[in-house]
Amino acid sequence: MKRIALAAMLGLMALAPVQAQTVVKYLNIASIPDEVKLMTEAVAEYEAANPGVKVELPFLENEAFKAKLTTLLQSADAPDVFHSWGGGVFYEQAKAGVLRPIEGVLSQEAKDAQGTAGVAAFTAPDGHIYGIARDVAEVVLWYNKALFTQAGVDPESLKTWDGFLAAVQKFKDAGITPLAMGGKDKWPAHFWWSKLVVRLAGQDGFNAAARGEGDGFAGEDFVKAGQFFLQLAQLDPWQEGFQAATYGDASGYFGDGKAAMHLMGDWDYGAMKDNSATKQGIPDDQLGILPFPTIDGGKGDPTDTLGGLSGYLFSKNASDDAVKFIEWYNAKPVQSRFANAGYYIPIVNGAADGMTNPFKVLVAQDINKAHWHALFFDQALGPAVGGVVNDVSADLAANAISAEDAALQVKEAVDDAAN
Repeated sequence: MKRIALAAMLGLMALAPVQAQTVVKYLNIASIPDEVKLMTEAVAEYEAANPGVKVELPFLENEAFKAKLTTLLQSADAPDVFHSWGGGVFYEQAKAGVLRPIEGVLSQEAKDAQGTAGVAAFTAPDGHIYGIARDVAEVVLWYNKALFTQAGVDPESLKTWDGFLAAVQKFKDAGITPLAMGGKDKWPAHFWWSKLVVRLAGQDGFNAAARGEGDGFAGEDFVKAGQFFLQLAQLDPWQEGFQAATYGDASGYFGDGKAAMHLMGDWDYGAMKDNSATKQGIPDDQLGILPFPTIDGGKGDPTDTLGGLSGYLFSKNASDDAVKFIEWYNAKPVQSRFANAGYYIPIVNGAADGMTNPFKVLVAQDINKAHWHALFFDQALGPAVGGVVNDVSADLAANAISAEDAALQVKEAVDDAAN
């Protein structure tokens, strides 16, 4: 009888459904090994506490990510969660129906932790919340103190555009490459045009142009931005072969001490080390941050910054488990680890409180006091217009287009997108 009972029990066990494991694919752009290690450790921690969930971390390099994401989101291989810079690109994705609204799953605690700005950044014009905010970033002018000393350049002299151009020439006269540039990727060049627009047109001018009002992006301030950019480009300030250099190449070039400056996001602190030949980069005591030069007569506020408010979006087939994982991953206990390591500045309340990296602290202060924190133009203006901004910026850096043509092409892209 015992044998019969045991056999019956085993039979019932065989018929019982095995607990299904939910797979969450988080497509990311993190390339620094130590940052990826923190991500992997966090995932292992979550999986241990949630045995029914398996989290995968597929990676795509920045440019490949932008190029392939649209196709991926329309395929069976769409990630459940993916990195987003927000802005017009995110709005287009929501409009195309490839995203999942998450307000029905997202907890109030997670909303409160992001703050009003974080929730607003990932709320589409249709009123739905499609993502979770992760961090804020600023584009800054990194500089090598040793090379400034070698060339006899006073950092204070770069506060104005004329002083900046004079310093660039002084570096060239000393046989030092003034600026690193990843021209092949194009988006690094757009930081120059965008920062000049921020200085010249300001928030009101940019918003009016984005709405297509008046002359739009073909207006005087935007043409002037191109003219100032060409003033710089005509000094031949970039490293040799910059048009074939990727962002990683330029970051490493700066990190190896071969260029005096690099206009790049605060993330370059880690990237320039990782991309350098020694993996050490410029020592902290020889590294500095300069504000972007001011321009006489510019309509922008001197405190205005350019950067991002990045986060995570969920594809249309993402599970509730994907949302719950990101809620956990984006909360203070995990995000504090990334802040303390200096990889980025988390937006979640309290996560950046223990941040000790002096450069990240300075960036956080810049953003907090900014009159306008402009979102990266290639993201804020949507994919079609953003692509044109990147194209004309790369052409301006190469002194291959007029300021008038560059501005007109952006205006035409805005007009086309509106029709």
